[in-house]
Amino acid sequence: MKKGDDHIPLLCAAGRLVPHKPPMLLVSRLIEKVDNSIEDNISIVEAEVPGGGPFVLNGALLPEYYIEVMAQAIAASDGYPKVEGKKPATGLLTGIEEFSWIGNARPGERIRITLRKVFEFGAAFIFSGSIRGDSGQIAAGRLKIWKVEE
Repeated sequence: MKKGDDHIPLLCAAGRLVPHKPPMLLVSRLIEKVDNSIEDNISIVEAEVPGGGPFVLNGALLPEYYIEVMAQAIAASDGYPKVEGKKPATGLLTGIEEFSWIGNARPGERIRITLRKVFEFGAAFIFSGSIRGDSGQIAAGRLKIWKVEE
């Protein structure tokens, strides 16, 4: 990586990056993070779809799972400074826009959450994201996050 390049190739365990613990920890690892500017940023996070727990009802995955897994993917991406010795901000999910479910994933399936920061003003952020599994795109939408510096 050349000096000044903020592209970070990763395979970092998400448990080191987010405050959640099982069974609420839904993301597995941060795979990639590019954060050069608002126009040039992307994060990719991987998760394994649970077969049980708070997001499964009568053997079926609840739609809320996809919102929470995307929110945790944002937390994992923003939590990376913690690994670099810096303290990350705490984020709160404050809104959901244009969220749609195109398909569903199976228990045990690995899914990838791809995120882009599309808006930033002070403590307010909007992330656009999509979730893909073995059969293609599963869900997509925008999440509004409020970051609280500690």
